[in-house]
Amino acid sequence: MKMLSKFAVMLVSGAALAFGATGASAQAFPNKPIRILVPFAAGGGTDVMSRLLAQKMTENIGQQVIVDNKPGSDTIIAAEMLAKAPPDGYTLFMALDMAFTTNPFTYSTLPYDPVKDFAPVSMVGYTALLVVAKSALPANNAQELIAYARANPGKLNYGSGAIIVQTVVEMVKQTHPGVNMVFIPFKGAAPTVQALMAGDIDVAIADFFSFLAPIRAGKIKAIGVTGTQRDPSLPDVPTMAEQGFTNVDMGNWWALYAPAKTPQAIIDRLNREVVKAVAAPDYVEKVRGMAILPMSSTPAELAARQARDTAKLGPLIRAAGIKVQ
Repeated sequence: MKMLSKFAVMLVSGAALAFGATGASAQAFPNKPIRILVPFAAGGGTDVMSRLLAQKMTENIGQQVIVDNKPGSDTIIAAEMLAKAPPDGYTLFMALDMAFTTNPFTYSTLPYDPVKDFAPVSMVGYTALLVVAKSALPANNAQELIAYARANPGKLNYGSGAIIVQTVVEMVKQTHPGVNMVFIPFKGAAPTVQALMAGDIDVAIADFFSFLAPIRAGKIKAIGVTGTQRDPSLPDVPTMAEQGFTNVDMGNWWALYAPAKTPQAIIDRLNREVVKAVAAPDYVEKVRGMAILPMSSTPAELAARQARDTAKLGPLIRAAGIKVQ
């Protein structure tokens, strides 16, 4: 009985020590620079927003927050790096929703589990998408674009840095059959815009920020907004729904994730810092200027949003047969 009692005391003491170590580690967090993995090339909307967030968090917590661009493979490279990172809160992932909501369906296998390998921290931003075309294309709105695509089957192409945009075209096909456009993938929005302005692709779909400057300069033209309402940054550009495509409702959200098994106290601290940063007036002004709606959430709210959008997009992707070759 005494031996059992001693063993029980040892178990309790060990647990207390482990809890104390974890608690002390969380209490000291952060005591070194934090790295945010960004899954797209420098210069695009995700990169710029991430740098603004990193700057604001650096100011608030007194430790440097660094952006580390890891573009390619539809965010898989950055997502895998986070999944394999130590769960200590010092490596984070600025995720575009596709990493969790569409990649599991468009790729036969993934080097990560979209639920088990990540710890949600907070939502960061949301934007509708913008459909744009090169200046020389003889179409100035969605109806004209679809008519031109039908008259030239397989000759039109469209590009993006995110495979999720193929679901936009699939939504169009549901109500307007006979549209056959070839998808060309890029490593981010910035190279997509460059290809569009050079005339190497006909149409592109991405976040507003990437297209605002060349649209205002007359180098490319806006066709339609994929959200439910017009955006203040381009108030004269109608939504796809206004142009007869009532089922086209698609946007992107960004969120910050940590590796699975990151201590809850650290997740809570990171969440508080994100909530504080995205509410700062100067940050809001800059991000709204990019046509991105800054936002935050609890970790549970982010997990629920991920699950909801996965359930919505999965059947659409399967039915359309969208797969990465």
